[in-house]
Amino acid sequence: MWRRQVWAAVFVVALLLCRLPALSSTQPSTGRRLTFSILEDYDKNEALTEVEKDFTLFHELGITTWRGSFGWDDYEPSRGTYDFEWLDRFADLAEHDGITLRPYIGYTPAWAAAGGQDQDAWNDPPRDMNDWEAFVRALAAAMRRHHNIASYEIYNEEDVPQWWDGSAAQYAEALERAARAIGDASPGTPVLLGGMVYPDAAWIHRVCGDAHAANRFAIVPFHAYPETWTPADVDLEHYLGPRFDAGFASAVDRECGRKPIWINETGFATVDGRSEHDQAEWWMRAVATFASEPRVEHIGVYEIKDLRPDAAAIGGTPNYHLGITRADRTRKLAFQTVKDLAGFFGDEQVSVDEGVRVTGGTDDLYTHALRRDDGREMVFLWTKHAAATVDIHAAARFRAAIEHHLDGGTSPVSKFDGSVLTRVKLDAGHPRAFELVP
Repeated sequence: MWRRQVWAAVFVVALLLCRLPALSSTQPSTGRRLTFSILEDYDKNEALTEVEKDFTLFHELGITTWRGSFGWDDYEPSRGTYDFEWLDRFADLAEHDGITLRPYIGYTPAWAAAGGQDQDAWNDPPRDMNDWEAFVRALAAAMRRHHNIASYEIYNEEDVPQWWDGSAAQYAEALERAARAIGDASPGTPVLLGGMVYPDAAWIHRVCGDAHAANRFAIVPFHAYPETWTPADVDLEHYLGPRFDAGFASAVDRECGRKPIWINETGFATVDGRSEHDQAEWWMRAVATFASEPRVEHIGVYEIKDLRPDAAAIGGTPNYHLGITRADRTRKLAFQTVKDLAGFFGDEQVSVDEGVRVTGGTDDLYTHALRRDDGREMVFLWTKHAAATVDIHAAARFRAAIEHHLDGGTSPVSKFDGSVLTRVKLDAGHPRAFELVP
């Protein structure tokens, strides 16, 4: 679907969140389960043989939760005419292949659109919310037999007009109506707020000001595309910043009630001047940075493969190159990087180890130490502008240290005495990751 691609506009409103220096969380480090998903949208009637090839990649990657769209315009092309036949077969295939589904529902058909500021219908609010509620109820009822559907998300990137050409009040009503329909037709299936373009505290305030909407969803997701869809001076390390906890997360807790927070879309495009090696390094930095934010409980990898060159997409060149494989499914380096890190963190209880110290660095040094409940720990380090040689001081004794490389390979570290890794060399812009083995 051409319209499914990520928002390409500059995140002007997000700059208050993004421009501040990155800091470690000052909250007590408590463990939480960190999960991953992989994204890929499919047009209605896509050959399921092609879908199954992607599912094979999911298993190789070690991430078997899918996120993508169930389009209202696809599955109710005219009022009261529901066409779930392909969707049923898609969900059956996913269940057979061990794939969990987390769809988002959106994309208003022209016959149901209320109209908006632009010429598109798919991003309009419903003209009659009864039509929307009836569709969601029919969809949830038809899909109820598919036990691999883990949740439903309501619309997508609705906090910007390009994706929701209506008001926050209209979205709050659409959310509340959809949640009611899902609750009736598929009791117990969680509902997610639509993933926001960025951690948008103002949108949270407007939507959750409606108490009915605030009580109708279980998870708050947002999207993160620093260094692809942000201004040049907003980098990954400063995308969340110290205001994430004090600003966005606090707004969620205050306005919506404390709920899990997910990054359910994030990625980096391999466009001219940004190599596949750069993408792999970005993913190492991203997993380290996002996993170190205690409120983030999920990372959604966008996406499994690049778009075909002849595919239509909003947003220009970057949209075609966000995959961790190429359009023909040959692996980029980042495929191995994500596979390795998701294998270490995925579905584990993870906490930030605030006792790790690094000596010999500069203000340009970024360090993240993350510990699993079984005692295994990963320490990530990098500088952005200058080379450095540092020592890493663990907070406990370990049996061995192993370096994880971008290609998923590992190698033992000899300069380790059980508590200190000595003379670790960092080249500017190139992250390194060390596993400490108890």
